[in-house]
Amino acid sequence: MSRTVWQDAAPFRKEDLLSIEKTLYAQKEDELVARKIARPNFNHPTYASEIGYDFYSREGSAKLLASGADASDVPFVTEKMGRVTAQVYELVTGIRYTRAERQAVQARQALGKGAAVQLDMLRVESARRFIGEGEDKLFFVGNSEHKIKGLLNMTGITVEDVAQGAFSGSAAAKRLWANKTPSEILADIRTARIAIETTGVFKARILVLSPSARLQLERPYSDQNPMTVLNWLKTQGQYFTDIVESRYLLAANNGLSGSVDCFALVDNSPEVMEIMIPEELTLGEPVYDLLEASSQVARERIAGGAFRHPAAIYVGKGI
Repeated sequence: MSRTVWQDAAPFRKEDLLSIEKTLYAQKEDELVARKIARPNFNHPTYASEIGYDFYSREGSAKLLASGADASDVPFVTEKMGRVTAQVYELVTGIRYTRAERQAVQARQALGKGAAVQLDMLRVESARRFIGEGEDKLFFVGNSEHKIKGLLNMTGITVEDVAQGAFSGSAAAKRLWANKTPSEILADIRTARIAIETTGVFKARILVLSPSARLQLERPYSDQNPMTVLNWLKTQGQYFTDIVESRYLLAANNGLSGSVDCFALVDNSPEVMEIMIPEELTLGEPVYDLLEASSQVARERIAGGAFRHPAAIYVGKGI
């Protein structure tokens, strides 16, 4: 009786490895949200261990003075300046295939059942997705273990409760966009815009919403005007260059006090903010162990977000 002899299953073919790499670099619309807001900066050498940048924030106040008050009573506006040195970290995950899994691939190829490459693409998709989500999380909320600040908790930004609406309920309930009228919601966004643009230095360019906040903006403006608040902002308001959604603004993910959803309004000019990525996502060569299981490392070197002008960031919470 003759036996079917399979090909040697130790290494992948070149075509198989290229297929893995192609899938790894594919970008999904629901990932890399941070890159829709801030431009990635790849200018630093891949071996950089830290990245430094300067920042400033406004300081001062206005004071009501009686007629004839002395000049020494006048508060003066100034800036708080400093230098941030950010460490470079690695976002790392691994992809592993056993010898038996590779043999199953070759079996399907030999029998003509399936495409030329039958690797477990779900595993590769997961690797890319985990690193993409890690990049987004680092940009929005940072990492407390490594003392990295994000867009929502950077020192010097404006973070405040939104105004209370006319809803009959607790103070927290009055702030919820679900209980506010479209005009009250637009007033919250206008407050954020004023906070950023009042000096004439910055421009409110990107509105960042949680998924629940975006749903609230899909309500009709009124019974007489069926246009949604979101469409009004996009067509009539003409305030922003883009409206972006991120789940890291949800109460469960944003880390803000009070466990509440928030929205953010930012000037995303490159001189205001960037994502510092010395080395883009790469896939290492496969390494085989004694049992011929193959392992590959996917990694990205990143220093998080560089928020050089905190005054250009507003976070409204409680929505």
